[in-house]
Amino acid sequence: MSIRITGARRLLSAAAFPVAASLCAIGTLGAQGTERSIEGTVTRPGPTAAGLPVAGAWAVLHRVGADTAGPIDSMRTTATGVFRFRYRATGDSLAVYFVSTSRGGVSYFTPPARERVVRGGSADLLVFDTTSAPIPIRVRGRHLIVTAPDSATGRTRTLVEAYELSNDSSVTRIARGRRGITFDAALPEGVATITAGQGDVSSDAVVAEEGRMRLNAPLSPGLKQVTFSYELPARTDPIEILVEAPTTVLEVLVEDANAQVAGAGLVAVDPVQIEGRAFRRFLAQDVAAAQTFSVSVPPSGSSRQLRVMLIVTAVGAAMLLGLGMFVMRGGPGGFTSRRLDDPEALALAVAALDAAHEGLSAPTEQQKAEHYLARARLKGRLANALAKRDGLR
Repeated sequence: MSIRITGARRLLSAAAFPVAASLCAIGTLGAQGTERSIEGTVTRPGPTAAGLPVAGAWAVLHRVGADTAGPIDSMRTTATGVFRFRYRATGDSLAVYFVSTSRGGVSYFTPPARERVVRGGSADLLVFDTTSAPIPIRVRGRHLIVTAPDSATGRTRTLVEAYELSNDSSVTRIARGRRGITFDAALPEGVATITAGQGDVSSDAVVAEEGRMRLNAPLSPGLKQVTFSYELPARTDPIEILVEAPTTVLEVLVEDANAQVAGAGLVAVDPVQIEGRAFRRFLAQDVAAAQTFSVSVPPSGSSRQLRVMLIVTAVGAAMLLGLGMFVMRGGPGGFTSRRLDDPEALALAVAALDAAHEGLSAPTEQQKAEHYLARARLKGRLANALAKRDGLR
């Protein structure tokens, strides 16, 4: 193996892998000092399902632990796109190991390797060529959570939004120029600042400018989640929200039993519980562009600490897309009848996994780790299923 780590630490930055810092709590199998291996391939979309091997790409093996974090080995892929790493687990027993590569300035990562021997599947990396051309980015899901007024002052309320964005092409969309954007959306009137939440892009890439949420992050083929939050005066009633782009599933959760939501085809369905708090729930499907809906919330209640929970764990909003599809497309019967490589079935599986995790009142570090790993594998399978469905590999 050849060592080449110059500049590789940049790959471990939040912009490249925003959840890396949280992975220290994920355990690995086997005793410390045991020899382990990771073997996979780097491919790009091609005329066959196997794709085209990427020869000569740098594959970098990373270690992330509470003691140290950084690249520990690297190599060029073979003529058939294969890389093979052998290593020994050292130091912190909860450290994790994963492999990265890059193409066109965009980094790609495997899920953390927990088994002693990892070969194919989760060790494979699918990369894409890049373009700054305005290829369409579609909104597959948009979710809005409206909390009760802040308990500290009662003057503001927090709103959390999650977008499921889909790049259905065979190339990664990148921004042109330092201030270029790959996706943007209108914010409610008066919102000047937003706080990025957990998702599939760096928090630094999500900003508010001129009344809009603007995203400057690569969007590779498949689904990506973007989450953020902002505050509005508690007296704002109704709250007017614009749906600019066609949206497959639109969902609104409001923390008030008397809340009313109107417009964009939204209809009330069964309420949900988050941290023991009741939210009214509204759903719409296949919403056309340039629709507006309003949220009317009587001034009552308090959000306690829910605001912090939602911002920190906003990635949980991903479950709402799957649950919305689940409700509107036939329930569990329809889910169990789908093939495991069906994109919709995989999206629902991600939703079910998130729903089960959210139901845990105080998940342990091990439960959090298992949830992350299972979700990473499902998301990888979902990206591959979408690429295969669309003839991209």
